[in-house]
Amino acid sequence: MKSLVNAVLGNTPIIKLDTLFNNKNVYAKLEYYNPTFSIKDRAAFNMVKQAWDNGKLKKGDTIIEATSGNTGLGLCFAASVYELHLICTVFSDVPIEKINLLKAFGAIVIICDSKYPSSGEKGYVGVAKRIAEKYENVYYVDQFNNNNNVMAHYYSTGPEIWNQMNADIDYLFATIGTGGTISGIGKYLKEKNPSVKIIGVEPVGGIYKSHFNKEDEHYMDHLIQSISDDFISGNFKQEYVDEVVQVEDQHSFSMCYEAMRKEGIMIGTSSGCVLSAAREYDIPAEKKALCIIPDLGLKYMDTLFNDQYLSENNIIVEDCPKRKQIADDLRDFCFAKDLDCQVC
Repeated sequence: MKSLVNAVLGNTPIIKLDTLFNNKNVYAKLEYYNPTFSIKDRAAFNMVKQAWDNGKLKKGDTIIEATSGNTGLGLCFAASVYELHLICTVFSDVPIEKINLLKAFGAIVIICDSKYPSSGEKGYVGVAKRIAEKYENVYYVDQFNNNNNVMAHYYSTGPEIWNQMNADIDYLFATIGTGGTISGIGKYLKEKNPSVKIIGVEPVGGIYKSHFNKEDEHYMDHLIQSISDDFISGNFKQEYVDEVVQVEDQHSFSMCYEAMRKEGIMIGTSSGCVLSAAREYDIPAEKKALCIIPDLGLKYMDTLFNDQYLSENNIIVEDCPKRKQIADDLRDFCFAKDLDCQVC
């Protein structure tokens, strides 16, 4: 199994985004090339590996985690390697694709109502903790406070970035969920070059920006389910972060479509969020910026690519004028010829 892990985990590609960021040096690290299509595979595997190496887990044991889906899927991969059982608690807004994937991998999924505070006794984090406390043979991974989450990125993602960018990087943009990704990468890059700017990204409604700026924290619901929860994660190490910026949901969703149509990359909503932040930020033309692309758009077919969902949440995706013209012409043609087909 070790050869499998080394072959498929990490070492994800970096591409330059020439069309989205014309005349600027903005790059993207495509983390959906990991085994279950997200950056969370790195942290999930490392948290299980360290628990195994330290004698906290053995073959046949059960692990539990509160997840918006991606860490749970990464734990599915780790569980298959170490022959463990997995329970995932999720909130009810998690896309159905992620829930179905978790079940397909063999995880038991407990869906908690999103109306409850995440850490409350009925919230998805609170329920995971209560189950772990109830059953002695269930190991709680705790991605929000487990330092092996941070260190996974310090020892793997950070060095990869430094080497792939040839030690030439001025800005890093990454979303904040558990804080593990931005803290681990930020720690590594700051040690290599303290002048690298680490920019944390969250949707409007999140509380990391106000927390970072030492302002009152007022969480509001948003549509980017995998980041910026209603509490501050213990793994957010703000000493490695220079600034936190916010992005409107509309911009995040629109960017996902724009990235597909202009760069040919199919990204999830948190990726749209980070690319939008980079576009709105004043990056000097001579500087190099890297955006972390956390996961794959295919995990969001029921939300990001669902016309009804977009309409219900007042998200507008503008169509390409030329495409619209061609589609309209084809509808007229099919109707005139009575072809009994639908043009989408």
